[in-house]
Order: sequence, then C-alpha cells, then structure tokens
Amino acid sequence: MKILVVDNEKRIVALLKKFLVQKGHSVDIAYDGKAALELIKEKPFDIAFLDEDMPGLTGLEIAEFIKHYNLKIKSILLTGYPCLSKNFSKTEGADEYLEKPMDLDKVEEIVNKYKI
Repeated sequence: MKILVVDNEKRIVALLKKFLVQKGHSVDIAYDGKAALELIKEKPFDIAFLDEDMPGLTGLEIAEFIKHYNLKIKSILLTGYPCLSKNFSKTEGADEYLEKPMDLDKVEEIVNKYKI
C-alpha cells in the first residue's frame, strides 16, 4: 500500500515509517500540513496518517480536504488529546482515530482493514 505519514514530531514519523516499511508498504513522509497537502496533490495514496495538532494545516483540515475532493485516501487522525472523540473525528472527515502513543498492533489492524 502507498501510505503517507504526517506529524511534526520526527520520532513518531520515524517510528511509523520504519514499522510500515518493514510490513512491505511504500511510505512517504511530511512534517507539516502544507508539505502533506503538496504530496497528496502529486501522488496517489491509499492511507494517510495525519497528526491532528500541527502548525499551519492540521490533520483534521487535511482530512476535510481529502473528503471534500472525494479522494480515495483513508484518513487516520493521530492525536495526543484523548478528549477528541472518535465520532467527532469521523464527522469532520477522518476515517479512523488513533491516540498517541500509538499501539503498533492497532496501526497494523487499521492498515489491514483498508488493504486493496
């Protein structure tokens, strides 16, 4: 699968990229919303892991863009804020919600759910 990982925390990006590449996926990365949006406009992705809290464009704003333009990318919202509910995330455009710190088994479960 082609996966985009977006987070301003470089250690999280590195962890997710390493894990997903080991599972055989192609992974692109971005450290902010603007760079992520450019990649989304340039390349097809199956899944985008999007940090909710980034300067500039948030993960939620990117998920809304994906939904608005009917792109076939599954948006997985990453957040360190447990008060952000799963239902809120989905109504705002995200397909899934994942709390930080991330359980890599849950990451794999989500990726497997959307395998083409």
